[in-house]
Amino acid sequence: MSPSTKEVTTKWRTSASVILISKEANKHQDYNLLMLKRSDPTAIVTNQTVFPGGLLDKADEDVSWLQYFEEFGVPQEALRRLVLIRDDRPAILAPHTGCYDRFFKRSHIWSREITLRLTALRECFEEVGILLCRSKNELDFGNVALPKELPDREAWQRRVHNKPSEFLNLCLELKVVPDLWALHEWSAWASPPIVRKGYETVFFIAFVDTRPSLLDEPSEVKESLWLTPMEFLRLNKLGDLWFLPPQFYELSRLAGVGVYESLLGFATKRSRMGTTMFMPLVYACEGSMVYVLPGDDYYLPEPQHVDEIISFPGSVDEFGARSKHLHRYTFGALVQNLEINIPPPNGHLRPQRVVNERQKL
Repeated sequence: MSPSTKEVTTKWRTSASVILISKEANKHQDYNLLMLKRSDPTAIVTNQTVFPGGLLDKADEDVSWLQYFEEFGVPQEALRRLVLIRDDRPAILAPHTGCYDRFFKRSHIWSREITLRLTALRECFEEVGILLCRSKNELDFGNVALPKELPDREAWQRRVHNKPSEFLNLCLELKVVPDLWALHEWSAWASPPIVRKGYETVFFIAFVDTRPSLLDEPSEVKESLWLTPMEFLRLNKLGDLWFLPPQFYELSRLAGVGVYESLLGFATKRSRMGTTMFMPLVYACEGSMVYVLPGDDYYLPEPQHVDEIISFPGSVDEFGARSKHLHRYTFGALVQNLEINIPPPNGHLRPQRVVNERQKL
């Protein structure tokens, strides 16, 4: 089967997630990160585990946010620093004006660097009750997030969960602004175009010095887990947790960094180098499905239009032997055989060699 070039019918829903890193003591890796087991009604399969996050809402694009930031005393330049102007921005981060300065227009905020950060922060509060924000005397726009305790957290969580526009009212009530500056751009993933109702997601990474308290939202969250990346991978191997490829890939990247301060420094600097959209293309080999990513010899231009599985007449080993540059994985019940022999795009971390690491776990 050859790749299809028909008009694409996939509809990607835009979302954002936050990889929240907490400094810990007496660990092989001196930090934990937060993941959530989805509730049974919302999970694709049992024990599906994700980073906090969810869909972009029109409330996240409301220009009332810009007005509030201005009234609060946030310099416009501090917001503009979040906007990364590059010719190679993926469409999820530059949907309106390409490489031009995407800041705001009269009816809604244009800048996805702002709106998707609001999405990630709002969803983090909705799902687990963590509010990352800054008061007026904390407007130094630092690289570490400042979680806030608040009265009536359960009531506010319910209000924001039921009506996303209540997130702005929560900030007005507490006299704080969402901590956009502590969210560092990390990666972007999209469902393969063979998925008719897929997601495109920007992942941000944020750091806290101490673990904040949680309040799980019962309709969405079955359980919250603070563990090291390697501990999450181990539970995935044992079948206690299930990850889609983006979560597995990002955990494999983080598994190679053991020191909180090193990861914080890396994430802060790397975020200015931009993001490549990882939209996997699917090849059917004998007995296996192989998913290829940007930089692989078998990755195709305009992947969003390749809306069928591509047949390869041979085994996975033969598929690999015909490739000099590899960036791919197999995916069935679990992600396996993640291979990359090229420099990771955008100066990023190289995932751990999954085959070897999984054998060690």
